Amino acid sequence: MELILPNLSIMINNLKTPNGKAKKGQVTVRVDSGVVKACFPRNYCNKSQIKLATGIPLGNGWEYIASKLQRKLQTELEDGELDDGEGNFNLGHYQDILKKYGLRSNLKLGKSTLTSEDQLPPKPELSLMEIWDRYCESIKPGLKETTYAKAFSETFTNFLKSAIEATKAEDAVKIRNWLVENRNLPAVKKLISHLSKAYRFAIKGQLINHDPFDGMSDEIKQLGAKGKKQNEVETESDDDILDRSKSYSWDEVLIILESIKQTTHWYNFIKFKFLTGVRTGEAVAFMWGDVKWDSEEILIRRTYDRVTKGFYPTKTAKGNQSVIRRFPLPKDGELWSLLKSIPQGKANEIVFKSKTGKIILGTTFHAVWSGAYGNKGIIPLLIKQGKLSKYLKPYNTRHTFITHQIFDLGRDEKIVSAWCGHGEMVSQKHYQDITDRAMQINPELPATTSQQVQQSEINLLKEQLQQQQELINKLLSGQT
Repeated sequence: MELILPNLSIMINNLKTPNGKAKKGQVTVRVDSGVVKACFPRNYCNKSQIKLATGIPLGNGWEYIASKLQRKLQTELEDGELDDGEGNFNLGHYQDILKKYGLRSNLKLGKSTLTSEDQLPPKPELSLMEIWDRYCESIKPGLKETTYAKAFSETFTNFLKSAIEATKAEDAVKIRNWLVENRNLPAVKKLISHLSKAYRFAIKGQLINHDPFDGMSDEIKQLGAKGKKQNEVETESDDDILDRSKSYSWDEVLIILESIKQTTHWYNFIKFKFLTGVRTGEAVAFMWGDVKWDSEEILIRRTYDRVTKGFYPTKTAKGNQSVIRRFPLPKDGELWSLLKSIPQGKANEIVFKSKTGKIILGTTFHAVWSGAYGNKGIIPLLIKQGKLSKYLKPYNTRHTFITHQIFDLGRDEKIVSAWCGHGEMVSQKHYQDITDRAMQINPELPATTSQQVQQSEINLLKEQLQQQQELINKLLSGQT
């Protein structure tokens, strides 16, 4: 008895409209570029066409196998089994279906070995919370149940949801800033660190290619949020202040300044840091009342803390004793000319302002300097141009000033310490004596030149005194 097979080509074509195109929402299994493929509807996943090899060999009876596979795939599609639950095509389940039908394609899980004929849609962009949830699930087995429930499932997750809702965005900088200002800082530091790990986890899984939280936790100090004590104020570290490898040469300083000369507010701010060695917070907090034109000096007596948005007295590198530092302001010197070039404000107004006339934030300065958060970056650009050989962090402007004074100009370290408040600070009893001596020195001249100038002034005074004494002697002689 002859076995009569139904016209399978008609059965398959019945799934198409009169013009030969598949009905909306229908799977077809057909020959495409010489290979039998399963073609899924365009509206199924991100409006992208999915075409996958089936492993059905072309030859007698291929249509029958194709028909059976088509019906199975249609059912699985309608039941949602071909969705991995996250909007992606479930390639693993598709492979399982092929195996049930005794078929094998060259598709493999993990690293894709799809042929040029196979087409999977692009993976949808994951939201911050999706990335966070995936990460939490990955670390859950290694944590205590109570730790996971309290810290990750509750505290950290609620922090994130609140930040996203408040900022109306998933911008890493905005979220970090909101968290720092509105939540417990130690917890925020841990959360930002875990967020960076979450993004690295997603990168490893080839889901994304960028970690926007990279390095952010390092910028957050373990400080109390509001109402901090003086000894909790952030201070740049001076532990390696004399390490010349962590400073720029003065020629490199001139290159940096020349490159930003047209950006007035950044030029003024950065040049002030290079000329004085002040910390970033001290430069931000510098006010017009700290400029003493008559006595040719400036006072460094406060710092600005970006977390509390408050001003605090300066302190020595060792201990919490508040010290007002005096720094020479030689008339018509570089520092004098720099300050004179800036429109002078009231005594309680800050000297260095942002482009919009507001206070300069340390995070903004760091981003402009390093190239973070969408900025090209002053230093990375100069390195790319071959004008600088290394990247140093913004606080290394302080290192640069100090090493320049000591190693290049031959300045006594105690003098530089009195100017900058770093290292083994002298006792308060002798601080004023050293400060008085330091104020007689021009920081813009080599130590030998300064000493020669001082010696010349002393010799001139001696000569004047001698001339006066001779005149007095003549007058007295004439009277007798």
